[in-house]
Amino acid sequence: IASAGIKHGEGSHSEAVLFPESITTEQQSLVLVKRLLAISVSCITYMRGLFPESSYGTRYLDDLCLKILREDKSCLGSFETKTRLC
Repeated sequence: IASAGIKHGEGSHSEAVLFPESITTEQQSLVLVKRLLAISVSCITYMRGLFPESSYGTRYLDDLCLKILREDKSCLGSFETKTRLC
């Protein structure tokens, strides 16, 4: 399975890729599904405005900007949601 890489945003120069180029083991498949679920929940909560803007980080998938929920201890709801997803 080939997939595009997501890179960290917010001015970061690191080239950390969230999606590997190929999935060969069951463990890698599980990690990929967890990441896809986290991205999906993050996008839904961001679009519905459930948590403050500060609870999200920015990542890019090619030219697509994604808001990813992060562990924001100042917002208990986002902290618990992120903790349960990972």
